[in-house]
Amino acid sequence: MKGVVSFHAADLGFFDEVVSPLVAGRTVNPEGFLRAALSTRRVVWAAARWTRALASLLLAAVPPEPDPRAPLWKRLRHRLEAFDFRPDRAAARARDLSEPDLHLEGRPILITEGSAENVAAAVDRYRAAGSTEAVDRIAREQLRKLDPGLAEAVEPDEGVPLPADLHDRAHLLGELEQIHDLGSRARDGRAVGEGPDAGKPALDVLLSELPWRALRLHGRLSPFWIARDADGLETVCRAAGIAPPAELVPAWRPFAEACEAFPALRERIAPELRSDRGVGAFVAPADVPALVDFLDRNGSRIIAAAARYGEGPACAALLRKVKECAVYASRKGLGYLEGSGVTPLGED
Repeated sequence: MKGVVSFHAADLGFFDEVVSPLVAGRTVNPEGFLRAALSTRRVVWAAARWTRALASLLLAAVPPEPDPRAPLWKRLRHRLEAFDFRPDRAAARARDLSEPDLHLEGRPILITEGSAENVAAAVDRYRAAGSTEAVDRIAREQLRKLDPGLAEAVEPDEGVPLPADLHDRAHLLGELEQIHDLGSRARDGRAVGEGPDAGKPALDVLLSELPWRALRLHGRLSPFWIARDADGLETVCRAAGIAPPAELVPAWRPFAEACEAFPALRERIAPELRSDRGVGAFVAPADVPALVDFLDRNGSRIIAAAARYGEGPACAALLRKVKECAVYASRKGLGYLEGSGVTPLGED
């Protein structure tokens, strides 16, 4: 499918203790969620300064594009200059050693580790960082794994300042209130009162968007992996002619109480990603190690099948992200959950 597919280490406590009560009309204490979300936000913002710096180096490694509106003689001169173009050492090393699909956006944070286990450990180190300076030390260490000289040549790109916590806190509380209001209006048979869905039957909006809204909030709580213009694991397996793992099931468990209150919601949730704003396959925490084992046993076969259609490298990158997410989830005792249309912080 087109758009963003995301892979989450799913904390069922968030769905059970925050989302389900809100949909049912009960009150919740959001402080634990808010503290965790704001902490994650600060870490992701601090690490993004380094990702932007690496992206700038990659841009500096290629000659600028000619202006198609320029006179012919200027375009010819640009071609000659491009032929002689030589990037500086840092830009050349960034070009030769980095994997943009992983290092710039595929992983939750700037991480250059090779194994899924080391990636999971690096995510934990970032999340435990108590300051921008601590994040900077980890990010420079990750760049050093690409090239020691590169790590010393790069400085963080500060970009737009991080908004105040109070601003983001108010935004998050507003999203929680929207879920509460949506559940209340759906139970009463009313329409949505405001926003882009104003006037629509609240039940219709709940059925089509509740899982996506909940997963988007979960993405503020915990970093996640993404792939663009990709499919979920269920679809990829079937396209390769390989039976998906039995542990890969519809995401009924995270939305169990909502599915009971609104039975039609259960019918809307499937292991395949059906829309550009939804949830897909789920794996329970106890079954995530079996998902990792499935990927280890069948990954090469899936990639070989994709290679017959010219999609081998893209499939390999996708499965790598799925495995890294699953290994992290296994390490933390969390579930695995796929989504679509959940974008990284700063893009939403």
